[in-house]
Amino acid sequence: MNTLKPFLPYLAATLSGVLLAMCFPGFEVSGSFVWIWSIPLMVGLWLGGGEKKRKRFGFKVGFVGGLAFWLLNVKWLTAMGDLPTVPVLGAYSGWLMLAVYLALYFGVWGMFAATVGNPWRRTAKVAQSGISEKMEAKLERPKRVGGFKPSMRVLGFAVINASAWVVLEWLRGWMLTGFGWNGLGVAFHEVPVVMQVADLVGVTGVAFIPMFMAAVMLQTGKRLIDEVRAGKFQAHFEIGIAVGVIAAVFAYGVNRMAYHSNAPFHGVRTLIIQENIKQTLKWDEQLEVEHYNAYVESIQRELGELDMLNQERMAEAVKTGEEIELEYPDLVVLPESATTQPLVYLPEVEGVYLPLLTKDLLVEQIYQENHFKTVFGANFLAGVVIEGEVYYDLEVGDAYNTFAVTGPEIAEENLYPTTALQTHGKNHLVPFGEYIPEVPLLSSIASMFSGMSYGKNFSSGGSFEPLTVELRGEDVQLMPNICFEDTVGRVIRKFVRDAPQMLVNITNDGWFGESEAARQHMANAKFRSVELRRPMARAANTGVSGIVDTIGSMVNPQTGELNAIGTRENPFIRDGLYATVKVPTQPVWTLYAVAGDWFVILCALMAFGGGAFLGLKR
Repeated sequence: MNTLKPFLPYLAATLSGVLLAMCFPGFEVSGSFVWIWSIPLMVGLWLGGGEKKRKRFGFKVGFVGGLAFWLLNVKWLTAMGDLPTVPVLGAYSGWLMLAVYLALYFGVWGMFAATVGNPWRRTAKVAQSGISEKMEAKLERPKRVGGFKPSMRVLGFAVINASAWVVLEWLRGWMLTGFGWNGLGVAFHEVPVVMQVADLVGVTGVAFIPMFMAAVMLQTGKRLIDEVRAGKFQAHFEIGIAVGVIAAVFAYGVNRMAYHSNAPFHGVRTLIIQENIKQTLKWDEQLEVEHYNAYVESIQRELGELDMLNQERMAEAVKTGEEIELEYPDLVVLPESATTQPLVYLPEVEGVYLPLLTKDLLVEQIYQENHFKTVFGANFLAGVVIEGEVYYDLEVGDAYNTFAVTGPEIAEENLYPTTALQTHGKNHLVPFGEYIPEVPLLSSIASMFSGMSYGKNFSSGGSFEPLTVELRGEDVQLMPNICFEDTVGRVIRKFVRDAPQMLVNITNDGWFGESEAARQHMANAKFRSVELRRPMARAANTGVSGIVDTIGSMVNPQTGELNAIGTRENPFIRDGLYATVKVPTQPVWTLYAVAGDWFVILCALMAFGGGAFLGLKR
């Protein structure tokens, strides 16, 4: 047993990492693990190791726990190895390198928790005489502990450890352009009553709650053991305070869910199309016409089903004499890069040139008889004019990953370049996916791992202005976001205005096949609707596509059915979704929308200020 003792903290950390991974899509054995996953890690950090090199010990234990978690949590990166352009070695190398990088943040927290945040840490011993050693042994016998002061000490250490965790999660979402993916708060993505507090502190701040509770439970458990050994029990005020915190979170959640579920709204009837085009086929030029036609066929199929429903309802209305409202979409949403031919602009000309297939799709097919608005994704490139013809040149001007919206006016206008198209360039670009950071040799290294050469970088759009469209006689502002922008709260909050608004996300997670990446992406995205109290319509190329309401739920409260294409277990199908997005007519400004990551600043003060205070007392 003594030979295993040095390894026990690392085994405990590994167990914690595995338990945490079980809280997220891909495993999701039990979301309740979020409350206890950190306890083995804390035990290893607080009881293991010696006084010498304690920082190094804490970092190593925390790193091992983080590595166990991230190796499981981002294993979807290996799915890129199935793409013909990405070597299997490159996909697995990317997975390992990302897991190692993300585990560093666990390591830094472990270093903090094992030193400043360790409530059971003993001060270093000096050389003692035999009598002194005996007196020390007597002093180390179980003492009668309890009362208000020890309770405050338990709460103090719980606060500083939880605060340090929040600060490091925020740093992870900011460093190197940020990868805030699957923060601890996201584990509550199926627990709406806890999710609601995100409109105050953001999803990063939600992580404070389970970390605080676990630290209280662990310290209180040790206090109770000490009291049993001492033969005397004392009051445990920390239990009452911790229960009060949870009760407050649940009470707030119930209140906010009731309020926002019954708030007045403007119904936007939305049709989402998911073609489920595999990434290996999406950019095949020989299949380009087929893919364009597939979108037309899917829209016509969904409209045909609505027409049949309307005929049935009209026949019923003739019998009953009741007035009915016919079902017809106000907004159709197609995914990121739905049109693979790029939109083209000339710097000196106002308006946008539509390539042949896109013009045929919008003007000749979709808007031949229809009157809804359409959102779609496309690349947006600078063009040149040669002998009266417009061509795009990848080496000239900027290129954007673009969110575009138009309506019947694009066909009525009959003018090219068209001015009937609103566009928004993506702001938060994906490193190594949409641009290569300007670091020497980095482009060559990235090309080696990905198996292809990188061309021109995309540019950031730079605008945070919503796109206003008229839907059912009312102006509604669309808050555009593309791909994983919907996981970055600090970016999306910049679109909030005092007007009826809805989030619209277009994405393509097809790079990762049918792995858990798509479901994890949606779990992260749902929190934007809670943080800002704006509903979301989301169209993905391969999944997950659906509607998220202002309390972060994808369940239709009237029918109990999932407002999504496919099922939770299998969203990777070709289908459409027709549903109503409830856009608040009196939108609120949440504390998170107004103040952003204020809670992170508070946590930084509590972690380092409280840590310094407790360190001085020790």
